[in-house]
Amino acid sequence: MSFNVNFVGLIGACLLIKCQTQQQTMPGNSVQQFTTPSAPVANNQTVIKVAMLVAQNDTDFGLPRKNSMLRNAGGAIPMALEQLWADEVLPKSVNFSFEWVYEKCNEATAMGLTYQFIHDFGADAIIPTTCMDVAPQVGHLAANFNIPMIVWGQNMVSNLASSNNATYPTLLNIVPNYKYMASGLIRLLQYFNWTQFAFVIQSDLGNVSGGCDYLANAIDNSLATSNITVNYKTRIFNVQSSDMDRIANSLQQRARIILLCFDDKKQLRTFALNLFDGGLNTKDFVYIIPDNDMTMSFNLSLDPFWVQKSVNSNGLDGRDANAEVIGRLAFWWHYDITLSALSNRNYYGFYGRVVNRTYGWPFYCPESECGAVSNGSLNSILLYDAIYNYGMALNESFKQFGIRRETYRNGSLLAANNRKPFMGLTGYATVETDRNTRVFVLSNRKSDSKQSPLRILMQLAWINGELNVTMRNASSLMWFSHGGVVPPAVPTCGFDGNGCTVSVFDLYKGYFLGGIALFVLIIGASIFCVAYLIHAKILDKRKGNLQWKIPFALLQRQNQRRPERTAERSHHSLRSNQTNISALTHATTSSLAQSKHFTLYAYNGQKCIVHAYGPTLLAMPLSAEGMAECRTLRLFDHVNLNRFLGLSLDGPNLLAVWNFCARGSLKDVIMSGNAMVRDVVFIQSSIRELCEGLHFLHNSPLQFHGRLKSSACLINDRWQVKISYFGLRWLKNTQKIQTKDLLWLAPEQLRKMGENKNLIDGTKQSDIYSLALIFTEMVNMAPCWETNNEDDEADSDESAADDQTVQQENAMSRRRTTTTMAQQRGKRRAPGGQQQRTGQRRQNAEEIVYLVKRGGLIPLRPTIRPALDNLNPELIHLIRDCWVESPAERPTIEKVRQKLRQMNAGQSINLMDHVFGMLEQYANKLEEDVHERTRELEEEKRKSDILLYRMMPRQVANSLKLGQSVEPEQFECVTVFFSDIVQFAALSNQMRPLHVVNLMNELYTTFDAIVDEHDVYKVESIGDGYLCVSGLPNRNGNLHAKQCADMALKFLNSLQSFRISEHSDQRIRLRIGLHSGPCVAGVVGLAMPRYCLFGDTVNTASRMESSSSANKIHISKETCILLHENSEGGAYLTESRGEVIIKGKGVMETFWLLGNAKISGGTIGTNHSQAAERQMAMESDKSEKEMYKSYKQMTTN
Repeated sequence: MSFNVNFVGLIGACLLIKCQTQQQTMPGNSVQQFTTPSAPVANNQTVIKVAMLVAQNDTDFGLPRKNSMLRNAGGAIPMALEQLWADEVLPKSVNFSFEWVYEKCNEATAMGLTYQFIHDFGADAIIPTTCMDVAPQVGHLAANFNIPMIVWGQNMVSNLASSNNATYPTLLNIVPNYKYMASGLIRLLQYFNWTQFAFVIQSDLGNVSGGCDYLANAIDNSLATSNITVNYKTRIFNVQSSDMDRIANSLQQRARIILLCFDDKKQLRTFALNLFDGGLNTKDFVYIIPDNDMTMSFNLSLDPFWVQKSVNSNGLDGRDANAEVIGRLAFWWHYDITLSALSNRNYYGFYGRVVNRTYGWPFYCPESECGAVSNGSLNSILLYDAIYNYGMALNESFKQFGIRRETYRNGSLLAANNRKPFMGLTGYATVETDRNTRVFVLSNRKSDSKQSPLRILMQLAWINGELNVTMRNASSLMWFSHGGVVPPAVPTCGFDGNGCTVSVFDLYKGYFLGGIALFVLIIGASIFCVAYLIHAKILDKRKGNLQWKIPFALLQRQNQRRPERTAERSHHSLRSNQTNISALTHATTSSLAQSKHFTLYAYNGQKCIVHAYGPTLLAMPLSAEGMAECRTLRLFDHVNLNRFLGLSLDGPNLLAVWNFCARGSLKDVIMSGNAMVRDVVFIQSSIRELCEGLHFLHNSPLQFHGRLKSSACLINDRWQVKISYFGLRWLKNTQKIQTKDLLWLAPEQLRKMGENKNLIDGTKQSDIYSLALIFTEMVNMAPCWETNNEDDEADSDESAADDQTVQQENAMSRRRTTTTMAQQRGKRRAPGGQQQRTGQRRQNAEEIVYLVKRGGLIPLRPTIRPALDNLNPELIHLIRDCWVESPAERPTIEKVRQKLRQMNAGQSINLMDHVFGMLEQYANKLEEDVHERTRELEEEKRKSDILLYRMMPRQVANSLKLGQSVEPEQFECVTVFFSDIVQFAALSNQMRPLHVVNLMNELYTTFDAIVDEHDVYKVESIGDGYLCVSGLPNRNGNLHAKQCADMALKFLNSLQSFRISEHSDQRIRLRIGLHSGPCVAGVVGLAMPRYCLFGDTVNTASRMESSSSANKIHISKETCILLHENSEGGAYLTESRGEVIIKGKGVMETFWLLGNAKISGGTIGTNHSQAAERQMAMESDKSEKEMYKSYKQMTTN
């Protein structure tokens, strides 16, 4: 040992002389030395001298400010010392002074400077540079003089890795070495049960920085004590050699786990392409690439070897994609300090502070010399922990031998005491016998990008001599390129594929293939068609399962109120007491579609029921559990479950959409009193279907219904019972439940619910209780609980006004059918059957809920009164077993189904066959009813037409019946007839109102009969006024004046025989006016439309009537001319009245129509008092003459 030390010292002296000579002859390679005093301390304190070799930047030899180590990491030294004093690891009486020089990673220069530090400066500790070539030489000199050497740079470990304590006895080290890198690699292989692997080494003899040789030696030493076998090991010096194909073939035949250690990273890509070409690019192969120089931790961004960076003589080969395939199958095995550093709370903010500390003690390096940087490097973390580790060793040594120079300058002593763990910036540091920390990680690519960072998958760390394995990421991320499974070290059938037994199919493959081909030829087309149909069905089903979110725009609200009334009235007119099966559809549809929370919509052309939950729920985000439940409900497909279509989240309210069942709920069917449902087969079939649906729910992820009741059991048009409104409890609990809906809840549910009626949860046992109450309703054909009307009135107050009309119509329908049902029940029931309920007390719903919740020895339950005599008595016992007070004693749904099968003796009940049989019995009767109703309908239509034709002209009425609009029509010349009763007001005052009505009815009936005899249209009669017209709507040329004149004459003649019953001495006297001219006629109004006349002709005719005399016909000059032009031989007798002032018209020449000599009764009768007539005529003429004189006088003035 002494010989080696003296020899090393001699070499150091020679190198020192050489270094000094170079300093004198090479001014461009000068060495600058700096000395720093100790920190300000009091007197009589110990000062430890520390010497440093600072690596200078090779890009600028003359400027020390370019030194990256000093400016990026030097500040960690005073920070570590301050922490040692703060933690009281070192007493404050111990201080430090530093001397450092810049050097350029030259071995000779470093040796000389180190000797100079020890001999001249009297250094007590040496901190070498991070250069891998310099550190080993400095370590030899430090060992020779027994000076502690503090190593800290990660780049220096290559040459120190294979060393032991005897080679560097004064080494204080916290960086790993290849020994533990190899041990961790062997532990990794054991962890995945890889007992065999191949090792490919690419050693670059010209590059002393390569570490593959050191790693190979360490792996060989570790394999000696393990059960791992190297199946194939080879060394490559030139990847371009012709042996690459042989190597790839050998690897494929002998290994699946391959370790690739390459000193030259550029050759790794070429070798990866050889592996790809050799077929070693499948998921069966795993490639482990160790970080041979242990520098990867300083740059977690992977420099991908598959990306070609340099251009060879032939240019880019364009095979990056092929090399990338190998990269996806590769893992990187490396040492990493950032993994533990990031977990240390002292790490954050350290980089920023370390730069500022470089400008102070002990370096005092200004920004002008060291340069301006923002953050320190990762090397600063290692330097900090190295100084702190040095302080821990000093502390242990001071405890043993006191604070003196023989203690802190004794390198072997400090090295021996360098074993105490501490919490540094790199994490929890442990230093074992060889003074190395050991934390290695396994990483792979994080993504498929060109520059992909590493994803740390596993961590292997030595703690107290034990190797611990920690998974940092999921196994699926680790093996995503290998099909999600760990590839075995040896294939199942061996490397050559002969390790598996050959199957019979392989031995007789030809025969099998021939038979299969023949079979395929025969039924190939059928299989293809069936497979295509099944595939299409599966695709449609998947598409439907993903569509539980329904856009509100696709929901179309159905307004069925008015059509339903018309349809229901038509249906009631055709329905007999026996054919009331389909009538239930309209009533249940109305009650279901127009209820408070349910609305009838159409979605994709199909009717659906929408349950609105209010707009407040839209503001709350839908939870992941809620969306998962919606997906589950959307996939439910059972014949006895109503289909959940989805939720609408983009409308004004949150809407739950369910499939529409045409016949409504089971409750509606029972309450309708329909004769068909009062059948044993229907009851048995419905009970069985309820059990099947509930069995499916109890075995589904929902587990239970929770709010099962008869109104939640719907019936479709095929009379199948479907349980609905299951699930979505997170929505249902937001709505207030009515007291009557609590009647179906089990006692334990009511007790658990408490005061909050919204939060209702259920169990399978509570569903069995509710099922028993539904069975009771079906057996009794009545509600299970008989409540008073106050509950119904309270519920009806909460409904909207629009629902009341629909409910009234349904009530009328139910009353009609209930009467028939009661009659049939009385005929069918035998004596001693169902008891009358007239004397039973009806309870309030809240009272029933309270009594059920209270329980007791004899709990309250509904009374079972079977509506049918031929029901199985065992069904009654089953109901009582299902509603027992203790939930544990209630049977499960499987046991209920089993008992029902025993009751039916294993027979299958087909309700549709039974329904068809009943419908067949009604077929003949229904056909006769249809014929009878058709005749009645035709008769009613005829009566309606007659009434309509009396109200309007026939052609106008026909147009209105066809839905056509009647446009106003212009008539060139018509004759308008007006009449009223003289002194009608005085006559009415003398009679009672009823007698006035009878009088007018008798008079107008006489007039109407006369109108029917002529081509005259009666427009209207208002009070004592009577308006007629001729010439419209049927044009009759110029005969309209003749028709109205003849009718007027007959009106006056008919008064001779007309008597007033209460005043036989009085007679009816008429004033009649006629005028001819143009007119417009049309239909006015929608409600009670009228055929009205418009024009001046109507006004003039009215003035003719008002200026006429009793029992006289006052006609205009136009009418008089038309009468004489269209009469034969002057049949009409007229008399000129002269010029008369007509209100609104001025002076007009008018005439009296006296009679028609050609027709019987055409002359006005003379039976009245002639004196009275003449007196009235004279008074009228006198009055008219006075009016005429006053008119002339006014016009003259």
